[in-house]
Amino acid sequence: AAGVVVVTQGGEGATAFSTAGQVSVPGRKVTVQDTVGAGDTFHAALLARLAQTGRLSLEAIAALDRETLADLLAYASAAAAITVTRRGADLPDAAEVAAALSL
Repeated sequence: AAGVVVVTQGGEGATAFSTAGQVSVPGRKVTVQDTVGAGDTFHAALLARLAQTGRLSLEAIAALDRETLADLLAYASAAAAITVTRRGADLPDAAEVAAALSL
């Protein structure tokens, strides 16, 4: 069984479903140049955020709470929003995402 299921909705945001419940974040308002790579960016950033926070294991993912899920979705959404403001699959680095979120 999946510990977390995430549904992306483009500019409308994303929703995660887990045993902790359902968490949604809205999309970020940006000027879209190109959507190539947005989904890849979202999921890469989600995995990167799990790794950054020491939660990239099956046990840790199964134990995610709603607050952590919201953080993961916000981080991944910010990364994808940066990508769509650029031409091509030009993924942001961690510093760019942190700056977008003011982390």
